[in-house]
Parts: sequence; structure tokens; C-alpha cells
Amino acid sequence: MNTVSHLRELFRYNDWANRRIVVALKENECERACEILAHLLTTEQEYFERLHGKDSTGFDFWPRLSITECGTLAKENANRYERLIRGFDEEGLDITVRYRTSKGKRVENTFREILSHVVLHSSIHRGNIMLKLRESGFEPPVIDYIIYLRETKYV
Repeated sequence: MNTVSHLRELFRYNDWANRRIVVALKENECERACEILAHLLTTEQEYFERLHGKDSTGFDFWPRLSITECGTLAKENANRYERLIRGFDEEGLDITVRYRTSKGKRVENTFREILSHVVLHSSIHRGNIMLKLRESGFEPPVIDYIIYLRETKYV
């Protein structure tokens, strides 16, 4: 499997896991977990914008969003990334993007690096959400990558 195919699969997993988290938070109110989800999804959105050269100076990565708004943003992000990656080949992943961070620093990364970061960042914060759900007395959803594969690839 080449990198583009692998990234497509990881973003499908990312969408699957995000949707499971949204459902869990609709069923089990946990304010801190929803704040983390809003951060995760907003970051996904902002990195998509950065891929298109957006200046992120002053961007707030910790907005207050309702779980309904999070659900809408999760769906929008999944659609955006799916369309973006669908159009890539291996060479395209090495295109460099220049943008400004939220602190105004000029940086550059390749599409490959940014797309990898988005999936890894989201995974880290889904782990935070799982912990907050457990601490609040809720049973979090199963969102392991291997479970995703078993449920979607090997049935």
C-alpha cells in the first residue's frame, strides 16, 4: 500500500472514530470531553485551511462548540479531507505548504507531514476524551484502529 492509499484509510478511520465520539458525547454529557472534541475538530479544520495557505495568526484552537456543532464539523472535516486526498498522488504529498502558526510564526511543511499530523493529533485527543468519559463514570466507545478494520474491512 502506498502512502496516499494509507492516508485515505487513516482518514476514513479518523472519521469513524470521531463519529463514535460524537455519539458517545450525545449520550453521555461530559463538558470537558466536549471541549476537547471541539479542539480536535477545530484543529482538523484549521490544518485543512493551512494546506491552502491560510494564515493562522491569532486563531483560537479552543472554541466553545455544542455537541451538535461538533457533529456538523466532524462531518464537514471528513468530507473535505476525503475530497482532498482523493486527488493526490505520491508526488503531490511532497508539495511544501507555507503558512503562519497561531502565534504568527512562518513555517513550512509538506502535505504528507501535515496530513500525518492531523490524524495523529486527533488520535491523541480522542484518548484524552476517552479518559474524561471514564472519569465521569461513562463507558467510552471502542475506537481502536484494529476494531475499525475488523468492523469495516474484514466482514
